[in-house]
Amino acid sequence: MKILKFSQIRIDGGTQMRVSINQDKVADYAECMREGDKFPPIKATFDGTNYWMWAGFHRYFAAQSAGATTIEVDYK
Repeated sequence: MKILKFSQIRIDGGTQMRVSINQDKVADYAECMREGDKFPPIKATFDGTNYWMWAGFHRYFAAQSAGATTIEVDYK
């Protein structure tokens, strides 16, 4: 596991499996994060240059919305 800045994580590689992000879920997660709830790390693959996120998109956007500058990443 690693703590990364959002700018270090690629989300533009077509790895999002859902058709769209549920903004209500993002808002709910963000509120919980602001209240101190801990969420599982997002998941990414590291190709030697980039961290490509493949799971945790709602948590990623919620953490940003909650004001975080970094996020915990479980990567392979």
